Amino acid sequence: MVAIIILNWNGAKDTLPCLDSLSKAKGDFCIYVVDNGSTDDSLWRIETWAHEHPETSMRIIPLDRNYGFAKGNNMGIAVARCDSPDAYLLLNNDTEVEPDFLVRLLAFAELHPEYKVLTPLIFLHGDKERIWNAGGRFKWGKRRYFYSNCTSADIKEKDFISVTFATGCALYFTPSLLDNEGRLFTENFFFGEEDCELSIRMARQHVKMACVLDSRIYHKVGSAIDPASIPGKLYIYYLNRLINVRQSYGLPFYYLFRLISLPMFRRGLRMNGCPRVFMNGFIKRLFNDSRVKENVTGEDFTVALGTGWSGKPKGIRRVLILADSSSDHTKRWVKATADRGHVVALFSLNVKDAAFYKDIDGVEVYTNDIFGKLKDKKTNGTFEKLNYLKPLFYLKRCVREFRPDIVHAHYATSYGLLGVLAGFHPLIISLWGSDAYLFPKVSPIHRWLLEYNFSKADYILSTSHCMAREVSKYTAKKITVTPFGVDENRFAPLAEKSTCKELVIGTVKELSAIYGIDTLIDAFAMVVAENPHLNVRLVIAGDGAERQNLEKQAKELGVEEKVTFLGRIPNNEVAEFLAHTDVYAALSRSDSESFGVAVVEAMSCGVPVVVSDADGFKEVVPDGIAGFVVGRNDATSAAARISYLLNNNEKAVEMGKAGRRHVLDCYTWTKSVDIMMDVYRPI
Repeated sequence: MVAIIILNWNGAKDTLPCLDSLSKAKGDFCIYVVDNGSTDDSLWRIETWAHEHPETSMRIIPLDRNYGFAKGNNMGIAVARCDSPDAYLLLNNDTEVEPDFLVRLLAFAELHPEYKVLTPLIFLHGDKERIWNAGGRFKWGKRRYFYSNCTSADIKEKDFISVTFATGCALYFTPSLLDNEGRLFTENFFFGEEDCELSIRMARQHVKMACVLDSRIYHKVGSAIDPASIPGKLYIYYLNRLINVRQSYGLPFYYLFRLISLPMFRRGLRMNGCPRVFMNGFIKRLFNDSRVKENVTGEDFTVALGTGWSGKPKGIRRVLILADSSSDHTKRWVKATADRGHVVALFSLNVKDAAFYKDIDGVEVYTNDIFGKLKDKKTNGTFEKLNYLKPLFYLKRCVREFRPDIVHAHYATSYGLLGVLAGFHPLIISLWGSDAYLFPKVSPIHRWLLEYNFSKADYILSTSHCMAREVSKYTAKKITVTPFGVDENRFAPLAEKSTCKELVIGTVKELSAIYGIDTLIDAFAMVVAENPHLNVRLVIAGDGAERQNLEKQAKELGVEEKVTFLGRIPNNEVAEFLAHTDVYAALSRSDSESFGVAVVEAMSCGVPVVVSDADGFKEVVPDGIAGFVVGRNDATSAAARISYLLNNNEKAVEMGKAGRRHVLDCYTWTKSVDIMMDVYRPI
């Protein structure tokens, strides 16, 4: 079996035709589509394609963010490696293949086992008789394509061409080329140069490479970087090459290469419109960076694409955030935005915790107590919501005084409506949960109001892919996913767990009927009854209207002595609480569970989890790896999974470690802020 790995990033328009062509291909293969943190609807469209083509062997690997070409492919290889393929084929998503392309590669590999790396003959998609790449030669920092821009009739070789350079566009290789950690690429380059570095390494290891001439595919050249600005593209291209030359051939040759290539750099800059006044500065910055950098990160790539010839960022500087000042999420977003160098103003319909922001440099606060007044009222109906409009003139004055570059409303209804009526653009609206799942279902007026807000927004953000799919019912606009992240240093496993024999099942949630605490107590009673040899305790952190009923339920089930209701605990104590639990449970029956922050925090603490199949939980918990996903209202299944973890300590520890790794890979706070800054930067 050949593992065909396709990397997708916001590229469904190219990936789907590629998959269509592969569905007609012959041979024994499985497709692994690695979605590299797409922020549009690509993942949903690819999942839909897979559902409509059950006959095609295919796995989808969703990543939380864009890890670049090298790491994204390495992560795909790591998943495919578990299936023990005979060979791998990296294939660009903007390619289409002939039905027999793979069987011809395999036939050549069987006849010539000494060739460990193969590439098909690659033609231009727009001119299918014109060759784009037939492999090439890479020597001393210079790359040359064979038969580029020629036709098949121009090729002198009969069956294959021995090459020393093979493009990453279509790269067939054997498992023997993977390093000890199962990686093919070094991950030094976020985008570009990976295939050059690999070719140099293969040549030094005397690995034979060939272009198989009767295997044909077609490539839409450059579609992955069309949106990038010219200065950024050139900077990254030259920077990648210079770093690779320095690392591969040493400093003396690096300086020689710089000297020899200087006329080429100048000619390339002139041809692409670099103003003469910026040329020397551009080259100086390029040479300085290539001398000190060891790799080119995603941040380097993003920053480069957001700068002009002068090297100065074109990003925004003043951000007006409309959000509830008392929310912990607001506090984190405001502080993080200010820490990234932006000047921030917070406009809140609440005066609570306004003092918190006074100690943050670069943050101004504008508050109005409408939110508090509404909370004091006995009713909170549609007409009461109109009170949110009272601060509108105050908000407009804030806009005039602060002069923002962007207005960002956190919560699509109240703050979103204020942002829309303020009339400032660009306007970003971030969805948090109930504003997407519950608000539009209250009445046709509520739905119309949400759709109206979306129609006026310039950018719409969602904390999860599942909520983005929900929101797509109300708008056709692109929805970018900006997940909540956790502080992995604060939410961390204990250095040493207590030797106390009491095993703790924990949960942190408001005691409301929709959050399934009653289901958890039912499941806990079953755990106690089925495991008399275990000393277990259920600890519930949180308070709410259902507390009295839940305490009564525990008493009726005979487990009240083993159930502790802590009430609400301060936010700064949550990490310690989670770290001391043995199993974390969240059995919500709510349709508005859009993310599951507490679940991610528990996983970050190295605690295995048992969660319901609410959409947000399914998205963040790898079922069977970091914990278990059970049906909503299914106390029996929850009890069985909890019992399994309590009785299998080694497996529980293994799952806890897997959950911690998953959070470090996908949901750290730093990565979440990076994603948000990536949204701000091009605006």
